[in-house]
Amino acid sequence: MLRLFLLLLASIGPGLLWLWYFYKQDRYEPEPLRIVLKIFLAGLILVVPAGLMEQIWRGQILSAVRTGNWPSFLVMAFLVIALIEESLKTGFLWWLVGNNRELDEPVDGIIYGITLGLGFASLENLLWASAFGFGVAALRAVITTLAHATFTGWMGFFIARYKFRTHSYLTLFSGFLLAWASHGCYDFLLFLRRPAASLIAFLLIAVLLFRLYHIIQKEVAHSPFRNQ
Repeated sequence: MLRLFLLLLASIGPGLLWLWYFYKQDRYEPEPLRIVLKIFLAGLILVVPAGLMEQIWRGQILSAVRTGNWPSFLVMAFLVIALIEESLKTGFLWWLVGNNRELDEPVDGIIYGITLGLGFASLENLLWASAFGFGVAALRAVITTLAHATFTGWMGFFIARYKFRTHSYLTLFSGFLLAWASHGCYDFLLFLRRPAASLIAFLLIAVLLFRLYHIIQKEVAHSPFRNQ
């Protein structure tokens, strides 16, 4: 029981802490907590269908990892792992908030996207930590958790952009392409298991996250609720 509690604390705890941090950035009109927690829970649940779908290619993925077959893993990273996970997250994010009246300013889309990504990463972290120990949980708590938050956060940004500015499905497709491509690149670079490749993967997430954080601050500064 103690081990389970510690695993939950090490795996889901960081996701909730990051959620609290990003939630507090929306200073003027914070989203209803019930919706935020609902989206976080949806992220947790999405790990199940994603895992079941990826099981179809489990043999190919494990073979590529064991043999160091990078062309095979390149295909798996982009056309299996990233495609499945970002398709599910994008579809559910749109279903949950695309026409939700609570999405009433641009920053909301980013917060909702980050929330879904953090939920997804949290259950993934728990599964990895259960199999490989607390060291893996500590590493994923920062890097992988923020990676998923970043991928889906950008999708949320494009959903808000679609709703408030462009009304073009090309905007939504652009958001999905960014989430999918960055996820695929991140996984593939880590698969190479080379310090330079891993550094590039971390820098990719850092740049995308820094830019997303900058947009959050900009949108909050121009919030229509600022003077209310």
